[in-house]
Amino acid sequence: MSRRTNRLIRDVEVLVDAIEHLRTVMRGFARLNASLARRVDDGEELVSALERLNGPLRRREVTDALEEFEAARHRVRLSMFGVAEEQDASISEVARGLGISRQLASRLAAEADTGRGRVAR
Repeated sequence: MSRRTNRLIRDVEVLVDAIEHLRTVMRGFARLNASLARRVDDGEELVSALERLNGPLRRREVTDALEEFEAARHRVRLSMFGVAEEQDASISEVARGLGISRQLASRLAAEADTGRGRVAR
């Protein structure tokens, strides 16, 4: 197995972990919002309810988990272009496989610094 393939596999594993973490955080966020709605429905003032529920901390937790997920997804895409180059795939083929535009695929290929192989066309 090539170095690029090994990297892709590691990056996918990190992405899967980020997805699981995001799922956990979002479940907690859903519970928090349900609790917020109940409190407000029971007559508690919104700001007071947010403070009791640690609203700022929860918002930060969601933002961090989303950023972690997006970074991991981006690394996987870049790794895919490295493997695609080794496999002599074109940018258009990779774009179709990922369901992204050719323009985005071209930017990702350039960012991945894949060189002048078939992917770079």
